[in-house]
Amino acid sequence: MKLTTKEKEFAESLRVARVATVASDGVPHNVPVCPLFDKNRIYFGTERSARKLRNIEGNPHVTVVFDEYSDAWSYIRGIMVQGKARVLNAKEFRQIRKKIYAKYSQYKQSSPLDERDSAIVEVTLERKFSWGIE
Repeated sequence: MKLTTKEKEFAESLRVARVATVASDGVPHNVPVCPLFDKNRIYFGTERSARKLRNIEGNPHVTVVFDEYSDAWSYIRGIMVQGKARVLNAKEFRQIRKKIYAKYSQYKQSSPLDERDSAIVEVTLERKFSWGIE
């Protein structure tokens, strides 16, 4: 499944998305992340101890939402993507970390992604729904 050109441009332009996961006891968890959209995949960094990572390890199905709100509702836009997540291996981690650092210059100083205590998650897109994007 691929995004249209306009959907891709929209997703790439945003600095924050929301990732929803589900714990083994069925409790949903929804948190903001700094996404990287690359080669029709979504990536984000996280701490190894994060709830979202524990949830993904037990259930790889995730939902990612990119949205832009406006009080003028005719301008509300967004994309909801459902897919499967996986944690990158060490080589992939280093490659994608460079791209994350390139998009978010403050990441390296403010919240560095270190292989010992961080992970990078890759989401493969399976389904999508978008609104307000033409």
